[in-house]
Amino acid sequence: MARLTARQREVLELLAKGLSNEQIGVALQLSAATVRTHVAAILNTLQVGNRTEAAAVYVAFLAQPVQVEALLARPALTVLPFQAFDEEPTSRQLALGIGSDLTSLFARWCWFPVVHSGYSSRAVHNQTPIQIGRALGVRFVVSGDVRTRAGGVRIQARVEDAHTQSCLWAEHYDLAPKELFAVEDLVSTDIVATVYSMLMARVGLTQNRLPESALQPWMLAHEGMILRELREARSNGDAIVRFSEALSREPDLVLAHFGLGLVSYDQVLNQFGSPTEASERLAACAERCMTLAPHAAEGYYLRSRYLHARGEHSLSARMLEAAIGHNPSFSPAHALLAQVLVLTGQYDAGLERMRHAVRLGPRSFVSGLAVVHFVRKEYAEGLSAAEKALSINSSYPFARGIAAACAFLMGRADVAQGHFREFQRIAPTFVPSVFRRYFGDDVEPIGRLAVALEALQSGATIPKGRLGG
Repeated sequence: MARLTARQREVLELLAKGLSNEQIGVALQLSAATVRTHVAAILNTLQVGNRTEAAAVYVAFLAQPVQVEALLARPALTVLPFQAFDEEPTSRQLALGIGSDLTSLFARWCWFPVVHSGYSSRAVHNQTPIQIGRALGVRFVVSGDVRTRAGGVRIQARVEDAHTQSCLWAEHYDLAPKELFAVEDLVSTDIVATVYSMLMARVGLTQNRLPESALQPWMLAHEGMILRELREARSNGDAIVRFSEALSREPDLVLAHFGLGLVSYDQVLNQFGSPTEASERLAACAERCMTLAPHAAEGYYLRSRYLHARGEHSLSARMLEAAIGHNPSFSPAHALLAQVLVLTGQYDAGLERMRHAVRLGPRSFVSGLAVVHFVRKEYAEGLSAAEKALSINSSYPFARGIAAACAFLMGRADVAQGHFREFQRIAPTFVPSVFRRYFGDDVEPIGRLAVALEALQSGATIPKGRLGG
């Protein structure tokens, strides 16, 4: 990689995103012949036989911790939830969906680290974008709003610099009803392309218009994502219904396949349904995402979730490194990789990856940090992180279970029983032995967590330090 010229790295970056020579030429203002010359030189320098192998080398390079650190040192960007200024269902759905899509699209560009704000629409309404940006430690803040107008919808978007406290860019989009069916292309893609053109002075994003039937499944998929975040058995089932309905209308909608895979994994982890059936569905969703979006992170992430749930941690780590290589801002991959690494005894590497995840999602991955501390037998830190996660979502079963186990192994029986009673209320069908069987009976931290939960379930007491080491 070090022997490539700056221009060759630019070509390789776009090649790894799946762009053709012609598309690369348009993005970099080069002729197709010049691009072919650069590609040939890249293959020769990297000593690989084809574009696919060159892309794999680049992805592996980006996944290295030192490269992630370099990414995190750059000025960061966050996308706040868009505000709906009326009670029209279409406005609310568009506001929720556009903010989420913008986050994903910005992250796929892979230059600015994209920090997930974790703020609700109400919290955003109570603070200015610049205040939130400064609290998150990010340079650029993308925000906007949606409102119904006569004969259509107006979507407004802004980019502000939290350091200079100034507005860098603002635009509005007036869309007629039939144009709403192309909302992702007309708004999300245009915003990302325009903003990156302004900030990076070049654009490499391809245009892919959605068919006119796409808006409804797109909205259903985003409804499913919102329900999934509640982490409850009932909302999990409702989310499956939304994703399934979206796919019945648009079978190639990657967002819906990804969401269905996520809720399937949640079923395995929290035992919301049949683990075998959910695991098979998770594997199928991973394959579909990898087929439909081979240059994105989602499919690799779902595959790693499937392998993780089967106790195949080494293979899971490889899939996560591929996900990070394709999208270094994909914070869920950093968080899961951290857990996988500490489960296999790589404590320092795991903590480093979890710091990456928390930087990219400060309000989203404190439960993952709790897992890392539990594995490292740092129970006070684990309890603190789990309780912080529960302050954000009190109904998150796994965070509640980690809190109970950490308190139990510290000898804080009253705190442990309080968390465990709530855990049983949220996940009444959870069986520790099933959890152990699916996630690795031979993995010491998995067994330690299961034993602690079994002891709490039976009402047994364990002297302080016996399992804590």
